[in-house]
Order: sequence, then structure tokens, then C-alpha cells
Amino acid sequence: MYAAFAMFLFFLLSLLNFVLAGGRMGLRDTARWDETAAWPFIPLPAFLVIAAGLAAVTGVFMAVPSFRHDTADDLALMGAVSIILFGFMSLFFAGVYTSTSGIPTDFDSYPEEGVGWHWISAAIQIPAVIVLAVRGISLYRAYKRSKG
Repeated sequence: MYAAFAMFLFFLLSLLNFVLAGGRMGLRDTARWDETAAWPFIPLPAFLVIAAGLAAVTGVFMAVPSFRHDTADDLALMGAVSIILFGFMSLFFAGVYTSTSGIPTDFDSYPEEGVGWHWISAAIQIPAVIVLAVRGISLYRAYKRSKG
């Protein structure tokens, strides 16, 4: 939950940067109104997003053994949060908070700016999602066996 709250705060920081930068979301975007500050007013370091992702993965691995059939809905919620909040949001942050040392892209404007390192947080969610899926399948099979 702490990691999810951190990602929510990172999203709010991005919204603040968006408003202050005149509606720009990243260096490659154009301003929609007058800028108050240059993008990003407050940068989001990749290590913060990666740390939140690691905390989320650690939480998943600690919680998976305690799931039972009656808490399977929590397991599904945790999987959705892992995919949406820590997966897609990390990729979003990587796209808008670019880095000169990041993965290079072939965009016309700002070719020296690559994708930020925030994407690592999305990549480390893969084992957690796999473990959640395996646990969910095993709980479902055990439930079907007990009913059958």
C-alpha cells in the first residue's frame, strides 16, 4: 500500500508539472497555454519509481502464501494494481521523464533524449504477476477439486 501511495504521489507530481509547463507532458510535447515553468518543474528521478516497484514486488511475494480461496478477490486486485499502477504508470513516467542516458529513440525533436529508466519498475513487476497468476490458478483448481 505504501508503494501504491508513492505511485499516486508521483502521478500528482506529474500533473503539477503538466499544469506548470503549460499543458506539456514531456519535452517532446507542445505547450497548450502559457508556461509558468519549464518541463519538468520538479523532475521525477527513476530511482524513486524503481524503489516503489521493488517495494510492490516484495509485498506481493510476502502476501502470496497467505492467499486462500476466500481472499482470491484480493489476489486479483493485487494483480491488477501490479499491472496498471506499477506497470503502465512506470512506462508512462519513462516516456515523459526522458533521460540522455536512457534507451535512445528516433523521435524528430529531442533525439538526444531517450526513454527514462523508470521502465525498469515495469519490468520487475513481471515475476510478481506470474506468481499471482500461478497462485490464483492453483487456488481455483483446489476449489474445483473440493466442489467436485
